[in-house]
Amino acid sequence: MEGVDIDSTGGSTMHSVLITFTCAASPDDLEKPFREYAIALREQPGFLSKTWIRTDTGYGGFHLFADRAAADAYLGSELAAGLIATDGFDDFVVTHYDVFDELSAMTGVQPAAAR
Repeated sequence: MEGVDIDSTGGSTMHSVLITFTCAASPDDLEKPFREYAIALREQPGFLSKTWIRTDTGYGGFHLFADRAAADAYLGSELAAGLIATDGFDDFVVTHYDVFDELSAMTGVQPAAAR
């Protein structure tokens, strides 16, 4: 693309994590705990955003962090540990992704440095 410098290392500063898990509970049953979790997640250092998703067998989210260190800190936090320990939340899958900051900015994601 003209005018966009794509770093050949794959990279960027921002880092994303896709987390999914199986759960049979209904969205209505999860609304209150998910809202409480969202409030706590906003306080996580380096956290930028989360897109909440529903899969065929459960739930999850696409998380965006300022950098890999912030993502790793979240995954090692009490907040994440509590999520993983929740009865009925099983089969967690965590996948890491580098983010192209400049291309993402072109489609509406504000780079971490600008926040």
